[in-house]
Amino acid sequence: MKQILKIEQIFLSFTVLLVISFSSQIGFSQELFVGPGSEFYLMNNMGFTTSNTVVTVGLLGKFSVEAENDWGSEQEYVDGEVTVYGSGETKIPIGNNGVYASVLADHTGNITGSYSNSTPTGGSNGVNVADVADVEYWKLTGNAIITLPWNPDSDITTLVNDNAVGVHSVAIVGLENGIWDLVSLSGSNVITGNLLDGNATSDPNNSVVLNGFSQFTFGIDNQAALAVEDLFLSNGISLLSNPISVDDPNIQFTTSNDMTNLEVTLYDIMGRKLKTYSNISTSQGVSSLRKPNLKSGIYLLKFDHEGKQGVKKIIME
Repeated sequence: MKQILKIEQIFLSFTVLLVISFSSQIGFSQELFVGPGSEFYLMNNMGFTTSNTVVTVGLLGKFSVEAENDWGSEQEYVDGEVTVYGSGETKIPIGNNGVYASVLADHTGNITGSYSNSTPTGGSNGVNVADVADVEYWKLTGNAIITLPWNPDSDITTLVNDNAVGVHSVAIVGLENGIWDLVSLSGSNVITGNLLDGNATSDPNNSVVLNGFSQFTFGIDNQAALAVEDLFLSNGISLLSNPISVDDPNIQFTTSNDMTNLEVTLYDIMGRKLKTYSNISTSQGVSSLRKPNLKSGIYLLKFDHEGKQGVKKIIME
């Protein structure tokens, strides 16, 4: 019979190598290891630490948590599959190869999750997917609204720039029968953050049947990318000059139609926000932005207007 260790009324502040097998052997080392035939169960709201070490789960072991648990950090996470029992909003504390990539899940019923810091399985792109990331992937089962995080190692910058789109075009994609497709309807993903640190949430109004996909990662929502072009096509936004001299005090742009309440955000090529311009208007199709002190290099201007967005690449020289 499989033995389950419940962490209920105890606080683990020491590092331990824990192997619970049919013979109930327990040893000590620098990490928590869940071996074959064993299950380590962490109840909700219980104090637990591995003293800044990674939990390793063996091939036939199991690390499980109660729903609505929020344990996990960049120093303490599970390298292996995590099972969540129950329903609720839970952080699945998973990572791999030194990368912490926890999944936030609003789930109905039990779910499982694991993360791999390696190239996803190859496949063709679905009709609404313009491109797929090649850095990392997750395996998930159950029914949930999911949020996947990215960090500098995720290289979202390359994914976005290679497709000449904005970060809002990033979406969660899943592999099904050799095809990478959106896990939610086009345009329904909620994106927060910038190119270096952020996350994507599937349609917040509809759960994803996770079992229908073998792997999950980031991709470009083709329809969201086209929506970016719609802003430029309908308003004819273009830079008056590009490249721009670092000595020029302004960034000037033109539009085919006079516009009001335009918001423009300046980023560096790494996705760091440098300046936001609000309530910008154009007069006779021309407007000017006061340029901050910038070094030579490549920058991004993101335009927001009436729910549509667009990104222009600018060169300072």
